[in-house]
Amino acid sequence: MRSRTVYQLVTDRFARSSSTTSTCDPGAREYCGGTWSDISSQLSYIRGMGFDTIWVSPIVANIGGTTGEGEAYHGYWTLNPEQLNSNFGSETDLQSLASAVHAAGMYLIVDVVINHVAATSSSTFSPSDSYGPFSASDDFHKFCWIDDYSNQTDVEQCWLGDTSVALPDLDTESSVVIDYWNTWITSLVSNYSIDAIRIDTVKHIRQTFWPGFASAAGVYCVGEVLDGDATYVSSYQNTSVNPFNYPIFYPLVRAFNSTSGNIGDLVTMAASVKSSFQDPTLLGSFLNNHDNPRFENYTSDQALIMNAHAYPFVTDGITFAYYGSEAGFSGGNDPYNREPLWTSNYDTSSTMYQYFASLNAARSAAGNASSTFYTNQMTLSQPSDSVLQIVKSPLISLLTNVGSSGSASSVSISSSTSSWSANQVIVDAVTCTTLTTDSSGNLAVAFDSGKPRVLIADSQKGSLCANGTSTSTSSATTSASTSTSTSTSKSAGERSVDAKWALCLLGLASVFVL
Repeated sequence: MRSRTVYQLVTDRFARSSSTTSTCDPGAREYCGGTWSDISSQLSYIRGMGFDTIWVSPIVANIGGTTGEGEAYHGYWTLNPEQLNSNFGSETDLQSLASAVHAAGMYLIVDVVINHVAATSSSTFSPSDSYGPFSASDDFHKFCWIDDYSNQTDVEQCWLGDTSVALPDLDTESSVVIDYWNTWITSLVSNYSIDAIRIDTVKHIRQTFWPGFASAAGVYCVGEVLDGDATYVSSYQNTSVNPFNYPIFYPLVRAFNSTSGNIGDLVTMAASVKSSFQDPTLLGSFLNNHDNPRFENYTSDQALIMNAHAYPFVTDGITFAYYGSEAGFSGGNDPYNREPLWTSNYDTSSTMYQYFASLNAARSAAGNASSTFYTNQMTLSQPSDSVLQIVKSPLISLLTNVGSSGSASSVSISSSTSSWSANQVIVDAVTCTTLTTDSSGNLAVAFDSGKPRVLIADSQKGSLCANGTSTSTSSATTSASTSTSTSTSKSAGERSVDAKWALCLLGLASVFVL
């Protein structure tokens, strides 16, 4: 999984039949008609950005009807894990999606909810046969709301939700419940040829539950431990579940959501993650998801947006991107961050669509150039208050929060940092322009309108920016130069195709390795 880049989507909101014409207002919290079959029809759209893995929202049957918090279109309100959510399609449809994903050289991640089911009652909740395997009161912890998140027992045994939609907490200390879930996940992975599992609300189940579950799954498991404390979150990686990197998420947003963001806090947290986690290269690295406001909700500055999105692609961890980021969606808190993608007409010419293709191509080129790229851990430094330098050989990236109209000081990358030689040609994966090191192997780099720089030696770029690149002024003659692509450079769309083929070959190679 380390070499994979993941595109997360909400099934109900990603793609639907063209014959369905009803409006889809995220604020209404209603089913909008997205299906597994319709996802299959748009795989080339995802692949065109270079993503080689898709994560679909939970697939099991949910509570029906309209609640005080809308309908269960998102899939997180489990009713019966023995049945599929018929709103998204049939068993055959889901199996066909898995087949189509694999035929495209991609992996499939399925979201699962193990901690709880859902109900419209709380203290008066009484399970019935409609809950399938969990029809007995002994299958659940006794009712209590989580009032104290510093009390781990409360976190694990009391209930999430509210009086509109309660989430009755399953007794995951019970051998009956444990045995059911372990058998269930083994069958789920086998029946639908699932390559990895995303697990909801991991911290709400005791840590000792997860090794057996992960073993039964038999695939990579990434889990939501929604907390910003690196020490707390890191304890879950020792349970065979690799958490999403929430400790980095919060300072990442703060560092780039304005021109006054504190990059130093991000550098400090990265050091804490490195020292706390067993293996940071197996964490889920992300900027947007379905639970938090989109980064674009904080700022409309294109340069800040590009810098923030670059981080998960050029740092440690498995890259996760959230659908709609390529379309410029800017929804705030749930449910407004779950917009219907079909309103964008699946535009492959947008700036961010092409940008994600470039980032994926850069990551792929680095992985092809170095067998240790995905396992070696990065080094972060702060050349100035507004600049972050990320060294993850053979990539060296420079991010800045000065914004589109700001001016960041040029940065000198020493040969001792980069291992670049004298007069060596270096490619910027974002713009496909080149720079040349000086006679000592040092490189001076300036910023163009606050955009990030993602750099790799021309000799290591592979198919990245193929068909030639434009050459900027050499570092030997000036401190830095920001160049403009000439007519010999490939267009963003052509680079997208190159990235797609490069990742396809990488995917085939991964199959043989596996």
